Amino acid sequence: MNFSENLQSNEHLHQEIGILRQRIADLESGNKPTTYANFLFENSGETILIIDPYTMKILDANPNAARRLGYSQADLRQMSLDEIEMPRSPDINDAETSWQSTTSGTFFYEGQYRHKDGSLIPMEVSSRLVFLEGRDVLINFVRNIRWRKEAEMALRLVNDSLEQQVRQQTAELLVEKDKLETILGSIAEGVAMTDPEKKIVYMNHAFMQMTNYRLAEAQTLTIDQFFDCSVRDRQAQAAAFAKGVAWSGEVIGIRQDGNLYPAVLTVVPMLDADGRLTGYVTSHQDISRFKALDKAQYSFITNVSHQLRTPLTNIKLYTQLLEENFDTQKAPHYLGVLNEQARRLEHLVQDILEMASMESSHLVLNLQPVNMAEMIFQMTDTYQTRAAAKNQTLSCAFHNEIPSIKADAPRLRQAIVELLDNAFAYTPPKGSISIDVEALTARNRQWVTVAVRDDGPGILP
Repeated sequence: MNFSENLQSNEHLHQEIGILRQRIADLESGNKPTTYANFLFENSGETILIIDPYTMKILDANPNAARRLGYSQADLRQMSLDEIEMPRSPDINDAETSWQSTTSGTFFYEGQYRHKDGSLIPMEVSSRLVFLEGRDVLINFVRNIRWRKEAEMALRLVNDSLEQQVRQQTAELLVEKDKLETILGSIAEGVAMTDPEKKIVYMNHAFMQMTNYRLAEAQTLTIDQFFDCSVRDRQAQAAAFAKGVAWSGEVIGIRQDGNLYPAVLTVVPMLDADGRLTGYVTSHQDISRFKALDKAQYSFITNVSHQLRTPLTNIKLYTQLLEENFDTQKAPHYLGVLNEQARRLEHLVQDILEMASMESSHLVLNLQPVNMAEMIFQMTDTYQTRAAAKNQTLSCAFHNEIPSIKADAPRLRQAIVELLDNAFAYTPPKGSISIDVEALTARNRQWVTVAVRDDGPGILP
């Protein structure tokens, strides 16, 4: 039965109930029932039972009741209501139906009637107590609501299925959310999400560390307040966002305490299926370390250029002097200077090649046992002449027994020579230079430390 059929059935039922109520009123007033009312009772499409309210014996039943329940009318008149109506469990709607009974005189309830074949039929009953021919009787209008119960069950199953799907999808979304937060929390880049007005709604741990903001504090700000961009960059961002594409560039990050840091910022507009803006996703990286590396590289290149220029200038100068004085007594001196400057140039080039090799991870070390104490003694003796020439003092101290170590001896010697050359270069006359060697244990490993100290001006932090 579809909705329109159900509506028509309800209207028809209400019409029949109205006519039967008129019949009841006639009976209560002592008037004879009309022929039309009798006709309706016999031919009604609804099940109608007339019952003794004290014994619950069925006094009369219309033909439709007999057809619906599988009994003859004569059989039904010999039965009690308890034989066909199943006991009802307390219902939460009983209070409401009792109220309806006291106000309208009709008691409404739902129950089950047993068919002659034993099957149960869901029924909706409206029961009214009337006075008929000197006695009280119950008139029950019974309607088969199987289709409604089946529809309710189907709706309940659909609802349960939908609830299960919602719970499952919610659980899956929570799992995906946890995965996403784990991923975002583990990456080094600072990630933030905003609404269409660029107000912060989420930021990962890296973003908090870079900016020193907590999420609750950041949610009162827009993403633009975290970065200082040029007017040209702002215009480029607006043009990119108008096309629905990302923008990336170098900006200045602003920490909570006002400190600045260089950063590479990428901003991606988020669009829904209809192309409407729903927010922005931003990621940025602190490039202070790379800027420092660039600065160090520039300083290195500048220093190397200066270091290379000195021997090259000397080579050019003494080559010219040698050409002009080739047959004089000064020629051997000029050749000696040229050889010294060539060796110096070779040393610089070799240092550059070794640094490039270390940066490219192609440096191969030849690790062999090295007597550290003996190496330091030899180097100290070698540099004593240089110290005496500059009126400087060079000393060496071993603070405990120094074990042999595994090392690449030439490269280790080269590293210590660089430290000593730097110390001699910056220590004034009558100054002192010391080499301290100590064996110690740290992090469950044995180490040997070599410290070169001098009276030079040092390096500003």
